[in-house]
Amino acid sequence: MYTLDAAEQREDMKLAALPADLDIHNAAVPVYTDAEHHTWSVLYANQEKVLPGRACAEFLEGLRLIDFPHDRIPRLADISDRIEACTGWRLTRVDGIVPDKEFFELLSQRIFPSTDFIRKPEEIGYTPAPDMFHDLLGHVPMLTSPRFTAFFERFGRAGVRAFELGHDATIWLPRIYWYTVEFGLIRGADGLRIYGSGILSSPNEVMYSLSDATDKRAFDIDAVAAMPYDIWHMQDTLFVIDSFDALEADFARWTERQGLA
Repeated sequence: MYTLDAAEQREDMKLAALPADLDIHNAAVPVYTDAEHHTWSVLYANQEKVLPGRACAEFLEGLRLIDFPHDRIPRLADISDRIEACTGWRLTRVDGIVPDKEFFELLSQRIFPSTDFIRKPEEIGYTPAPDMFHDLLGHVPMLTSPRFTAFFERFGRAGVRAFELGHDATIWLPRIYWYTVEFGLIRGADGLRIYGSGILSSPNEVMYSLSDATDKRAFDIDAVAAMPYDIWHMQDTLFVIDSFDALEADFARWTERQGLA
């Protein structure tokens, strides 16, 4: 769901179709070039430098549990097995941006879609495309957190219900996703930390997000649902939650008000 706007403007982001077989163990494994493995290693090394002291504790613990290889692209099935051992969530392989309706259905089943291609070298700093580095390094560590995945599954169920009802929340939910799952900040005992995958997978976004250049606002779910976003530049406005418990509680109350619970 990274955003359908990107799929409309870039052919290489368009999803051909969801796989008929969602089991990641049955998906073909690409043969990556040395250059692609090098891109992964450069990206990983960049994030190792900037994430300590900036990423939230849940992310850093998930990073430890997953134990990504530093010098080569990992197999999606291996990473999926490690996630499943932590929270019961799994990966499925997709070849582009998943439409919102199908994305919500996957989340409601505790399945996260991941691409298996790596970004171009000129996009190392930031890419609007959901490549596998974004999907794996950005999202996967948080999928090991029971506290975060409880919210994520609830989010998926709300999205499924919104499409069943033809509800305006089909517009609002992608905005909530953008400003939480992709570009969220959390306030902890040691100050602001990052939990959004769009920030965590980009060295440029990590530094920019916590700088004085961004407008950091207290999380207000109604304000977030009303705020459009633009994927084609680094994000200037970010929302700060107090805890994942508070995020899920706010979201639960919002879905009840909207008739999506």
